[in-house]
Amino acid sequence: MPQTYKNSDLVLKINDDSPEVLNVINKYDTYLSSLCSGDYSFQIEAVKNVLRFLFSNKYKSIEGLARENYSGNDKLRQKFERVADYLTKLQLRDKKSCSLDLATGTGKSYVIYALAQICLAEGLVDKVLVLCPSLTIEEGLTEKFEELAGRNDLKKIIEELNSVYKNPSIKNSNNHILDGDICVENIHAVYERTGSSIEDSFKGKGQRALVINDEAHHIFSPSDTDTKKWLDFLRDEGYGFNYVVNLSGTPYIGDEYFYDIVYRFSIRDAINRGVVKKIDYKFEEGTQRDRDFQDSYQLHKNNYKVYGRYLRPITIVVTEKIVSCIRVWKELVDFIVEKEGMPFDEAKRKVIWVTSGVPGKDTKDGKEIRKIIEYPEKTRKGNLQLLKVVDDADSPVEWIVSVSMLTEGWDVKNVFQVVPHENRAFNSKLLIAQVLGRGLRVPNVLRDKNIPVLLKVNNHERWTSQIENLYRDVLEIENRLSWGYDPSRTRYAFPLYNLRYTPVQTTTETKNKPPSDPQSFGFGPQMKVYTTTDRFSESGEYSFEIWTKDNLDIESAASFLHMYLKMKDPEITNRWTLSRIKKAFVNELKDKGYDYTFLSRENYIKAQQSFGTLMRGLNEENPRLSQRSNEIEEIKMEGMTLQSFNEGELKNDGMMFYDQDSFAWFKGEQVAVFSQQVTASRDYEKFCESFERFGGDRNDLRYLKERIIEVDITRFRTSLNIVYVTHEPERKFMKDLFNNIHLFDSFIKNPSRSFYSFPYSYKPETEAKTHVRQDNFNPDYFLKKDDDIIVVEIKKDDDDSKKNKAKNRDGSRHFEDLNKALEANGISQRYYFIFLSPDDYVAFFQSVRDGSYKGWKSSLMNLL
Repeated sequence: MPQTYKNSDLVLKINDDSPEVLNVINKYDTYLSSLCSGDYSFQIEAVKNVLRFLFSNKYKSIEGLARENYSGNDKLRQKFERVADYLTKLQLRDKKSCSLDLATGTGKSYVIYALAQICLAEGLVDKVLVLCPSLTIEEGLTEKFEELAGRNDLKKIIEELNSVYKNPSIKNSNNHILDGDICVENIHAVYERTGSSIEDSFKGKGQRALVINDEAHHIFSPSDTDTKKWLDFLRDEGYGFNYVVNLSGTPYIGDEYFYDIVYRFSIRDAINRGVVKKIDYKFEEGTQRDRDFQDSYQLHKNNYKVYGRYLRPITIVVTEKIVSCIRVWKELVDFIVEKEGMPFDEAKRKVIWVTSGVPGKDTKDGKEIRKIIEYPEKTRKGNLQLLKVVDDADSPVEWIVSVSMLTEGWDVKNVFQVVPHENRAFNSKLLIAQVLGRGLRVPNVLRDKNIPVLLKVNNHERWTSQIENLYRDVLEIENRLSWGYDPSRTRYAFPLYNLRYTPVQTTTETKNKPPSDPQSFGFGPQMKVYTTTDRFSESGEYSFEIWTKDNLDIESAASFLHMYLKMKDPEITNRWTLSRIKKAFVNELKDKGYDYTFLSRENYIKAQQSFGTLMRGLNEENPRLSQRSNEIEEIKMEGMTLQSFNEGELKNDGMMFYDQDSFAWFKGEQVAVFSQQVTASRDYEKFCESFERFGGDRNDLRYLKERIIEVDITRFRTSLNIVYVTHEPERKFMKDLFNNIHLFDSFIKNPSRSFYSFPYSYKPETEAKTHVRQDNFNPDYFLKKDDDIIVVEIKKDDDDSKKNKAKNRDGSRHFEDLNKALEANGISQRYYFIFLSPDDYVAFFQSVRDGSYKGWKSSLMNLL
């Protein structure tokens, strides 16, 4: 049985919790909390994973970490028969080098800055060199770093921690790089001798420097000849670099995932967290007729209807080569001229093309380009300037035609449609991730207004099947299941009440006999305008009108065919005169009930082809704030944001509960995924036997038996389609809850975001004790018993962390205030907040049974 590998299987685990490592990691909790907040808190984990590796004495190089993971990772051992084969994939194996996979739009610049500042503050290194592949990215990083370096709150925290280097200067290679500096530079400047201080500042000093590489896939790409020297520079013994960290949102070499990733936050993670736009890709077309730009144009206009009142939506069209980019640009401008009835010069202001260069005038492509644009290099440079301001309110640009590899570092948020125009612009995991990455960022105005944002990917379905596996791997959609409100279970739905808080400052045929004249042309249906319906992954069906192009009036069609036949074989026109052809066209169209005033291009071709046999010889053959509660707000179950999980999460730490009615909720691709999981769980032994026959290990399937639990329909008292939980304390609680479900009217599992939450504050485990972090608390469960709502937060036994103490304090206060407000407003519901751990599950359910839960406290609550 062939083995399949997910990118998550290849992420390296760092096992070093030694005091010297934990002291560094915990020391910067407040700093990281101030820098990486809210939806972007995952950045903290990314930074800590890298710090854990860099500061560990256990791993002298990436090779040591890789060897440890090879020993403990079945997937790596299955993929590589020998550890030596695996280690050959690590191109900087002798260095303290690692990589991070952070999807585009997830704030890589914050992670880079945090790593640079902390490594300088701790004195691990004396200076930091941040490298990137282009001047555009360099300018963006420099601007962001200067902004962060100027933040007083970050400066104060670093100063309180007695840092070795406190306030780094942000420089480029035009200046000499001193100890304590962060140098940001594009890789091309590194190779230049004149005017660059790189050699003077870092030669022979690499052991005390940290090199951070952004868009690091360029380093290892065999086809990236422009940046081939990048890897050579990192390996250069004259510099002697040891600490190297690579970041990329597309960490692929072709279709092969990086093998030194120590933290991963994928496109799918970013979508689920709401950090980037949700991908809405086309998976079915109503018709595959040639549409030129008609479907993309109408989707673009629909984006204007949805988002146009807030900003100007942009569509990116992606091509494979420079010559096709400019050719497609011209076709698109011509289309807009015709569609909107405007002069060419006005239409071309709406469309720009972007490439890295222009082929020479003596090349074949260069000659074709110059037939379209008189001065292409001058136009290209002008377009690059326009690209920087396309999101300005007064920019006229609505469409950008680009080569897929060339728009990294372009930090514009108002892209709402991506159109991969050619198969080859979308035929590797690297290209797919890069193409999607150009449109992932969410505009602040839409984020602030909490408006759902979709990125349409209007790929051509006719070649989607060719890249389907790559596409699904990048988006990690093949094994995901959603959970949330099920309208068919309204009998278990109940309203919840929350308090609004306001802050107070304190994305062929072979012929074997002589042919005869055609008896008919085989005309198909023809319409000047037809309606077709495409299906998208998120938005569902989208119907629109397509105007057929290249139609011919009957006179012209007959005339063209007559000339064609005369050119091919004059003898045929002796029998097929112009009047006979016209009469034959009209008669067949009338007989089939089609409009006979014109002939479609497709039908003209059919007519032409019908004469082919007559011409063929015999046998020829695509500032710190606090929160203050304000008024009551009602939270309805039907407003719950859908959550999801994949097979890997279920296998590693999750558990799914369902009943017989759960099947009806799923739609589309998830029907098969859910049915397969349930069927495999029910027929576990049979499924294992089959798996083992193909060389599989039944231990890999234990989750099917242990983590997929069917519940009797009479006990499944929730308005959710299924219940999904993680971690052992929650798994045990859910089993006990279903066993005691008769004590409650109904319950819900609260999603980890975007449903019921309230603010709380705590002081992280850090030396900077004066700083307080604000966060949101999402209690785990709401259990309904008559008019009482028992709010339950599940933790492991004896977990008395500062965060839990703060949650217990602020949670108790929140629900006390809420109950007072409910009473004042004449609402009968009352809330009882309980922290629970497995030691008290039995006692908790007994308190509900005897009615003492209203004043009951768990042992964990007493500890807190």
